[in-house]
Amino acid sequence: MFKSFKGLPDLPYAFASREHAQYQDSILELVQELIRIPSITPEDSGCSRLIAERLQQSGFLIEYINKNSVTNLWACRDNKMSKHPAVVFSGHTDVVPPGHGARWDSDPFTPTLKEGYIYGRGASDMKGSLAAMVVAIEQFVKRYPHHRGNIGLMLTSDEEGEAVDGTQHIVNTLIQRGQKIDYAIVGEPTTDKQLGDSIRIGRRGSINARINIKGKQGHVGYPEQLINPIHNSSKLIHKLANKRWDMPSRYFPSTSFQLVKVHSESGAMNVTPASLEMVFNFRYSPRNTFNKIKNYVERKAKKYGLEAEFEWEHEAEPYITRHGKLRKIVQKVIQQEQHIKTRLTTAGGISDGRYLKQLAGQVIELGPCNKTIHQANERVSISELNHLCKLYYRILEELLIK
Repeated sequence: MFKSFKGLPDLPYAFASREHAQYQDSILELVQELIRIPSITPEDSGCSRLIAERLQQSGFLIEYINKNSVTNLWACRDNKMSKHPAVVFSGHTDVVPPGHGARWDSDPFTPTLKEGYIYGRGASDMKGSLAAMVVAIEQFVKRYPHHRGNIGLMLTSDEEGEAVDGTQHIVNTLIQRGQKIDYAIVGEPTTDKQLGDSIRIGRRGSINARINIKGKQGHVGYPEQLINPIHNSSKLIHKLANKRWDMPSRYFPSTSFQLVKVHSESGAMNVTPASLEMVFNFRYSPRNTFNKIKNYVERKAKKYGLEAEFEWEHEAEPYITRHGKLRKIVQKVIQQEQHIKTRLTTAGGISDGRYLKQLAGQVIELGPCNKTIHQANERVSISELNHLCKLYYRILEELLIK
């Protein structure tokens, strides 16, 4: 069982000196408050209000750009974001459910401290990042109240779910207002082992598809009188699973196909089914396109004689933040603070970075370890959150002070 963790680890960097020890306590206090709130997607359940009340004390203007049942917070020190550079932190308050039958060693919504870690749903994805962001912003504004440019914070409760009424809606609203963002930092958990060893500079595109293949039901003893959709689908499945869709590039792996559902049944052992349903996903690189993939699949289905109906969902386009000031500064700060060279990747799933890229010139994702996200006993290192807070703080210094 878990035991209480007494005390916080000492931090080696300047702003965690004795006179700033309260910031360590502030991070831990805030992340625990957030974990206690069962904000299962798309519910925010008060997380944004908690953060908004703190930011108001640092001179931030608060606006809710809600849609349907989704809570969207837009906070900034200059609501028009008219002064540049404009730096925006982005994250989500919603979490995935604890999981039915998942083996949690403690209540998922009761933050539990053990051996330098804090356990709870959302600890690493991404309430830990939110706490680090908020405290970094508070400290930065306190030290540099007259900094140039502007700082914003964009939060949604619709990232783990449908992700259509959240960041996408905020971004569309700001675009309609003519507002601009120069740099966006997303707090998704990007670390593999040591904080900062990996950051996301983009993401692959995502395509979901559903195919219903029609057959002809019949008795298994009379194969000449039936059309078996299970047999007929095998060529298409083999082709899609083994095709080299494109060549990998420096930052993007080759496009991949994954079959996630196959369902077909007749209700009897001696009867073949009348149809088969397949659901699959493509994660694709900029060397491919939605239309190319869609046309190829439909063409192959026709070639193999399949009577098929298709449903396509273009979930996300690929994007990348090429070499620029934000990427350079994030690499520099990680090198100076963590003493490692970060790896630039586009790995993992999709994120709200795909929406931010429509508004921000440069988008980088930087967050804590992703080892336990969406799992039972999700956790994050307290020391890691403290260091992450310093990284966010240093990035603000580099962008808005130096």
